[in-house]
Amino acid sequence: MAEIITFISLFLTGIFFIVLWNMRVFRKRTYNDIPVSGLPFVSVLIPARNEERNIRECVESLLIQNYKKFEVIVLNDNSEDRTGEILEELKNKYEDLKIIHGKTLPEGWTGKNYACHQLYQASRGDYLLFTDADTVHFRDSILNSVTRSLNRKADLYTLIPKMTLNTFAEKMIMPGLHFTTFTMLPYYLAETLKSPAFAMGVGPFLLFKRESYEAIGGHEALKNELVEDVRLAKNIKRFGYKVIVNKGLDIYSCRMYQSFREIWEGFSKNIFPGMGYSSLTLFSVFFVYLMLFFVPFAGVAVSLAAGNEYLLYNFLYQVFLLLTMRVIINSSFKLGFISALLHPAGILIISMIGFNSWRWNKIGKGSLWKGRTYSEIMLKGETS
Repeated sequence: MAEIITFISLFLTGIFFIVLWNMRVFRKRTYNDIPVSGLPFVSVLIPARNEERNIRECVESLLIQNYKKFEVIVLNDNSEDRTGEILEELKNKYEDLKIIHGKTLPEGWTGKNYACHQLYQASRGDYLLFTDADTVHFRDSILNSVTRSLNRKADLYTLIPKMTLNTFAEKMIMPGLHFTTFTMLPYYLAETLKSPAFAMGVGPFLLFKRESYEAIGGHEALKNELVEDVRLAKNIKRFGYKVIVNKGLDIYSCRMYQSFREIWEGFSKNIFPGMGYSSLTLFSVFFVYLMLFFVPFAGVAVSLAAGNEYLLYNFLYQVFLLLTMRVIINSSFKLGFISALLHPAGILIISMIGFNSWRWNKIGKGSLWKGRTYSEIMLKGETS
């Protein structure tokens, strides 16, 4: 037992240095300005299904960009709320806005992938920016992201947003996204290694060089994927192209979910499919996840009760590392500190969501999102 606890202490020390390394990778950089004549035409592509709450602010933030050569195309993906009405109101106000009415979802496609595929077909840009309807873009969003992408010679430039967190549930759970990726993924290797195993895509902001997007087969090549952003990044690297992941706090903001229920359903949709529908992978990952990120807190209480000073000091050291990592990441990405204070509860909830994702797919009908249900069998085309 003591040897296992010591090993976890050493392992968490290594993770701590990965976090510090990642913070350096995401340090502020300077970029050379690109002459206006050298800036490409950009197609901003927004899939929207049942987005009446977000669509107006998102679209207007993109239509008033400080950029000369761009178009904004929104696809209304058979919305069942007021999304279509709001888009028509925006069209009356902004003549340049292009609206597409989505076709019926074909068998074997996920809704977002098919919407993005239709948007691509309607676009004419040299660069394609796929962004979500729950984003708000700052006035220089396109200019700064394209300039940085060109400077970094990226085929895919993807940005971590400034997260808008208003409710208690958002503040407690959502920073777990950042904590998990920044502790488990060395971003330097994601940039420098050609292996698709080290790849990261941030769904709300995917800026592609068009020719690279077409070379990897676009969204059509992964039409049945629910976690399409990571798969797109993997495909870019698999074809020998370059992915750059960066901090986008000065580019755009995103409010992914606005309640505990939305967080529960949103992550339940992605976690198990993101692990290839492998029960062994999911339960192995979450066993390690709990051992590393939850057990140290329980261990402090147990070792105090048992009067075991050796274990107590090890567990206290582990808790110190975990809370310090939380504070560093949360400070860097302006996530607040509720998630740090309630770290054990957040880890438990994320683990429960992971189990629910498995339950949806193995016991229930499949992943549910925006009124559509996706099962492993349906997406793989094993039934009619």
